[in-house]
Amino acid sequence: MADKQTNALRPFGMRDKIGYALGDFGCNMSFSFISNYMITFFVICMKLDPIVCGMLIFIGKVFDAINDPIVGGLVDASKGGKEGKFKTWIKWASLPLLACSILMFIYVPDAPMGVKIAMCIGLYCLWSLAYTSVNVPYGSMQSVITKEPTERAQLSTWRSIGAMFAQLPLMVIIPLIIFDDNDNPIGSRFIYCVAVMGVLGWIGFYFCRKMTTERIQPQAVQQEKFNYLNTIKAFFKNKNILAVTISSFALMSFIMSVSNTMQYVFMCYFSNTKLISLAGIIAGLPVGVGVVLLKPAIKRFSKKQLCTYPFALSIVSAAVATFVKISNPYVWMIFMGLTIMGSSFYYVLMWALVADCIDFQEQQSGRREESSIYATYSFFRKVAQGACSLIVTVVLKLSAYDTNLDAASQAAGVSDRLYTLSGLMPLIGAVMALVSMHFLYNLTDNATEATK
Repeated sequence: MADKQTNALRPFGMRDKIGYALGDFGCNMSFSFISNYMITFFVICMKLDPIVCGMLIFIGKVFDAINDPIVGGLVDASKGGKEGKFKTWIKWASLPLLACSILMFIYVPDAPMGVKIAMCIGLYCLWSLAYTSVNVPYGSMQSVITKEPTERAQLSTWRSIGAMFAQLPLMVIIPLIIFDDNDNPIGSRFIYCVAVMGVLGWIGFYFCRKMTTERIQPQAVQQEKFNYLNTIKAFFKNKNILAVTISSFALMSFIMSVSNTMQYVFMCYFSNTKLISLAGIIAGLPVGVGVVLLKPAIKRFSKKQLCTYPFALSIVSAAVATFVKISNPYVWMIFMGLTIMGSSFYYVLMWALVADCIDFQEQQSGRREESSIYATYSFFRKVAQGACSLIVTVVLKLSAYDTNLDAASQAAGVSDRLYTLSGLMPLIGAVMALVSMHFLYNLTDNATEATK
C-alpha cells in the first residue's frame, strides 16, 4: 500500500531540493540573527551584565532543548493535515516565530533591570518554543522526502545552501546598519532588521511547504504505545548518533563562537567594525566551497572521511590565530576562514549523517521515530547553542570587557585577551569534533551498515 502511494507521487527532483533549502533559509533568517546579535543587543545596548545575559540565554536554551523531545513526540504522534504530517506543523508555527523574533528586540534601555531580565529570558523562551515547533518537523521531514542516501546527501547540501543565503544579509548588510561611525551598535535599529529578515523567512517557509513532497509514510506500530524512554535508551546505545551529537556540539558551541566574538575583536583589537562584513563573507565562503566540492569529493571519499579529517585544518589554523599575535586584520580573517573551512564538509553533510543514523536506529530497534530521534539530537544542539552564548559572555568577562565603556575606551590588555580567547574556542571545538567522529562514527554510506 505504501509502495503504491509512493510510486504515484511526483518523483524526487530539483523542486524538492529548492523547497527544502527554503525551509532552512526561513529558519536561519530568525535563528542566525538572534544567535549573532542577541548578546550584543542585551549586553551593549540594553546594558545587561555579560555573565547574567549569558546565564539567561543558557537557561533559555536548556528550556528550548527540553522542548525538542516533547515537540518531537507530539509530531510523531500526530496524524498531520492535508499538506502532510511535518508541513502542517511548519505552517502553523511559522507566524508565532516571526512575532517572537520581532518582540525580542524592543529597545527600552531605560527600563528597570528586572524588566530587561524578564524580556531577555521570557521572550527568548517564547521564541525558542516557536522555533522548535518549526525546526523539529522541518529537520525530520528530510527522512520522508526520500530514502535514497545520495538524494538525502543532496537535500543536506541544499539545506546548507539555504542557510548560507540566509546568512548573507547578516554578514554583509546588517553590520553596516547597526554599527555607528565609532564602532558601537545602535540599539534602535535591531528591531527593523529582524522584522525584515523575519518576513523573508516566513515567505521561505511558505514555499518550502509548497515545493516539497512527503513520500514515505511510516508504518504505525499498533501494539506498542509511544515510549520516549525506549527512544532515549536506543539513542545512547547508538555510537554513530553520539558521534554526530558530540561533533555538532563542538561545532555549534566552540567553532561557531567566532561569528560572535569577532565583533568584539574588530571593535577592540583591530578598531575597525567596517571589516565585520568582509570577515563574515570570508567565514561563509568555506561552506560555499564545501557545497561546490561535495559532488566530486563524495565520489572519492566516504561521508565519515569528509566529516572527520578536514577538522585537522581547523586545528592548525585556529592554533596559529590563537598563539600568534596577528596585527593585520586581513591575515587574521584568512586564518579564521581556514578554521571554518575545516568544518565545511561536515556543515554540508551533517543532516545526511543524522538521517542515516535514524535509519540505523530503526534497524536496531525496529521502530521508526524520525521526530523523536531528531529532537533528541536537536536537544543537544540547542544546549550547544546555549553553551556558545555562555562561552561568548565568559570570553567578555575573562577579557575584563567593560560594558559601560565604548570600544575605544577599554582598559589595556582587554583587546589582547579578546583576541586570544576568540581563537582558543574554535581550537577546542575542532579537536573535539575530530576525535569524536574518528573514534565513534562507523557507518558506511549505505546508512544501515557499520564498518568493523
